[in-house]
Amino acid sequence: MRILIWQTAYLGDVILTTPLIRTLQRNFPDAQLSFVGRPFIKDVFKGYNLQLIPFNKGFFESFSIIDKIKDHHIVLSPHVSARSSLLLFLSGIPMRIGFDRSELSWLYTHTVAHTWGKHEIERNLDLLRPLRVRQDDMIQETKLFVDEEEIKKAREKFCLPEEYVVLAPFSNFPLKEWYAEGWIELAQALDIPKVLVGTQRDLQKAIHIEKKAKLINLTGKTSLRELFAVISGAKLVISSDSSPVHIANALGVPAISIYTSTSPLYGFYPTIGSYLTPQVPCSPCSPNPKKCKTGSYECLRGVSPGDVIKKANAFL
Repeated sequence: MRILIWQTAYLGDVILTTPLIRTLQRNFPDAQLSFVGRPFIKDVFKGYNLQLIPFNKGFFESFSIIDKIKDHHIVLSPHVSARSSLLLFLSGIPMRIGFDRSELSWLYTHTVAHTWGKHEIERNLDLLRPLRVRQDDMIQETKLFVDEEEIKKAREKFCLPEEYVVLAPFSNFPLKEWYAEGWIELAQALDIPKVLVGTQRDLQKAIHIEKKAKLINLTGKTSLRELFAVISGAKLVISSDSSPVHIANALGVPAISIYTSTSPLYGFYPTIGSYLTPQVPCSPCSPNPKKCKTGSYECLRGVSPGDVIKKANAFL
């Protein structure tokens, strides 16, 4: 039997499928398991016994992906886009399991209820209902693999101290980012070395923070595997509602999420750690907000630096 998981969303979403992967491997040990996702999955799933099928979402590649997956017997899709529903339908895979919230959900052979108010891990595991997997046989914990050699190389390359905290202020969605002055005040207050992480596109914002707070700025300097190694050596990760939270937890590191326009209600909160939410009337906004509904951007400053500092020091 060949089973496929389809999750072509962002890095954090992919990491949150690892309990689904591990549960399938536990319950169907003789099945061949495949995963379709963005090209970074090759770095994410080091240590997993998976057939990886990278997918760039290009127009022409959308046709070629059908040939690559059509020999599977079952597909589970946490992704809710119309493209996902259509391509999986065109693949002709006999058993196609998706969420009832998916666009074109009627193209799936089986749908399960997508509900807010539970963790994304639990929602993904709900996709196993048509396969009659028992709750007791499900694995709830996310898992990434980083070996000691990777950690050693990262420490040496970036001159990391023995103990440090990772600060991850940035997101693919700017409305998920706590304001820069809050990060500066937090970094100035924490009596432990700080490591700032992000991607190349975040560099200017990172430099602004670096100018006003003493820290090691690795923004745009790490590969994905190096980022995993840096986070695995941290005592704590403090982050926006973004993938570093899920990287940390999958490596056994506690994380604190600072929410702005989003909310733990959507199910992407730390499973190891804690979070802070703004007390403003318009929050939460949406899971991936692109525009402020009120124009006030009040939620970006809705969490006080003092509260974050207090919670961080409690962990440290």
